[in-house]
Amino acid sequence: MKKERFETENYLGLYLWAALIVASLLLYYFFPDVFSPDNIREFFDTNLYVGLAVYLLLASFRGFTMIPLTPLLFAGILVFPPLPFLLVNMLGIVVSSSFVYCLARYLRFDNFFNVHYPTQIAKLTNMLQNRELPVIFLWSFAPVFPTDLIVYVCSVLRISISKTLLGVLAGEAFICAIYIYGGAAGLSYFTGP
Repeated sequence: MKKERFETENYLGLYLWAALIVASLLLYYFFPDVFSPDNIREFFDTNLYVGLAVYLLLASFRGFTMIPLTPLLFAGILVFPPLPFLLVNMLGIVVSSSFVYCLARYLRFDNFFNVHYPTQIAKLTNMLQNRELPVIFLWSFAPVFPTDLIVYVCSVLRISISKTLLGVLAGEAFICAIYIYGGAAGLSYFTGP
């Protein structure tokens, strides 16, 4: 009885996630003008704090969609000033990683990764055995590795949430600062002051 209830709750979460993705795609399909770059830039220019709050929500819940942060980050570089954007981005990463860490086993992401990426999970588990914090930091800093994966693995291996978040925050702070300040400098160079 308990197992059936657990599986029903997992499927409910999966259906809600799929409904959110479908609703987003339908909104984009039926109202493409709302999502045009000019409209988005104008909105964020006049409503900076609202825009940062919307970005924070998207960055915080992005981990459930398995979508990397990078496309959202590059979109934010186009419309936000660097320092507040970096701070909000880091807050979003901490919130998203906390959600993912706490819900990884409940949403059965451990099963997903063990089935689809058994070799990578085994290697990552091996690396984490003695060097947890440096591995989490380097993994989070490397742009080619999905940070959510290290958070899922840390959750499954029961590495403390504080150690996991510290490593993720440190690694992501470096790479995001490079992206944000480098992107802002590149934009100002090509578009003028």
